[in-house]
Amino acid sequence: MKKKSGGAGVVAVILIAVVIVAAFVLVLRFRPRSAEDTTEVSEMDTLLNIDIAENYPSTPREVMKLYNRYIVCLYGAGDGKMNDAQMQALGGKLRELYDEELLGENPQEINLQSLEEEIGSYREDGKVIIQANVCGSNDVDYVDIDEESGALVEVSYFMRGASDPKFTRTYQQFLLRKDAEGDWKILGFKQIDKPASEGD
Repeated sequence: MKKKSGGAGVVAVILIAVVIVAAFVLVLRFRPRSAEDTTEVSEMDTLLNIDIAENYPSTPREVMKLYNRYIVCLYGAGDGKMNDAQMQALGGKLRELYDEELLGENPQEINLQSLEEEIGSYREDGKVIIQANVCGSNDVDYVDIDEESGALVEVSYFMRGASDPKFTRTYQQFLLRKDAEGDWKILGFKQIDKPASEGD
């Protein structure tokens, strides 16, 4: 009596099907990714999409950290793809961090035009802001401003110019005031010498 060979044929078909499916899965998993698959959100896009009013920073230091993300994006080396509309939009975001008094002294149209001119000057000179460092929480100095809550926050900026490859460092002190909603807003700033806490 002959043995039936149908079972071996079924096993062979199943094995072939498993191999095909496994090969298909491997091809999908390790295929080169298209530009759409690998697109990362840039820092500029992230900053443009932040809803500052909805997620306002809770401390003077956090306000300055956010402010300086915008500054580095605007004045930094970037990828050279920032257009005028994006620059204006980023400048508008900066204004959301300003105190009403500072906004009053810097009308939007004039403020954004000055920003554009200053960034243009940086580009012409090949200058870029590489990094901004905000002082530590313990170094924030809380003060009274006409019986209102104020804070002094120091920031250092690392810069590089096209003609001089060495880094330079500048320091600014920002004055913030708490508004009626309890948000810390930038009232003003000035350039200062290197803080004693940083040593030589």
